[in-house]
Amino acid sequence: MKNIGIVSNLRRFEKPEIAKDLIDFLISKGCEPFVEKKMGEKFGLERFAKGDKCVYSDTDMIIVLGGDGTILNAIMKNAKYETPFLGINFGHLGFLTDVDSSEIKKSVTDVLNGNYRIEKRMNLDAYVKGKNENNHFTALNEFNVSLGGIVDTAIFVNDEYIDNFFGDGMIVSTPTGSTAYNLAAGGPILKSDADVVAITPICPHMLHARSIVIGAQDVVKIKISSFTGDSVMLVGDGKNLLKMAVGDEAIIKKSKYYTNIIKTNTLGFYDVLRNKMFGKGGR
Repeated sequence: MKNIGIVSNLRRFEKPEIAKDLIDFLISKGCEPFVEKKMGEKFGLERFAKGDKCVYSDTDMIIVLGGDGTILNAIMKNAKYETPFLGINFGHLGFLTDVDSSEIKKSVTDVLNGNYRIEKRMNLDAYVKGKNENNHFTALNEFNVSLGGIVDTAIFVNDEYIDNFFGDGMIVSTPTGSTAYNLAAGGPILKSDADVVAITPICPHMLHARSIVIGAQDVVKIKISSFTGDSVMLVGDGKNLLKMAVGDEAIIKKSKYYTNIIKTNTLGFYDVLRNKMFGKGGR
């Protein structure tokens, strides 16, 4: 790997010395570091600053300094390039990160020496039918329809009507996202490489409402029947994407693009689940 991108959440990552030390280390290994323009300006790294697109399209790997939120933000920018991510955890849970901050150099060295594996994670695509051409979005964790008030949504799978759900909204989650908002809303935990999608009501005002697990090739349609708040939004991985109106339909399906996550540790899915969710290590 020659060209290495480095990204972080500049509103939360206040450790320029770590970024500079990482850049020096990469250069010593014969790599060319790329950073986004704003990161270059803030940390005095202008000579390594590239156009934001280049950081994703012209690199062999992207090192993300931060937690899962920082990775999710970068994934939206990287969706169509599929450049592999190496996540260094400066956040809290760190489901998507590879190692903690104390192991940056070891993890990077492992990758440069070829001692790593890549986990391909399913993404979802979404658009709101009838809106302009620029409303196509990609997310790794989930899309949800919600925001402010009670919303009545009609759910369809492959154009087959399932039911109307009355509550705070609806989540459509990938296996990767099943331990995020989906889990908080009472949805199932899905193994990260499973070829399925979960549909989970958010705080439903109906006793029979439960999550539904469907095949990854199925297409979900969420139609807004009514709502009581000021607005309803299509939200992707925690970002408000598009305002929706009564009668609008959000179409959500498996993306042709994948997120490639670099792993240098030996932890499997259940190890991570046990460590992160239940706070327990191995025997």
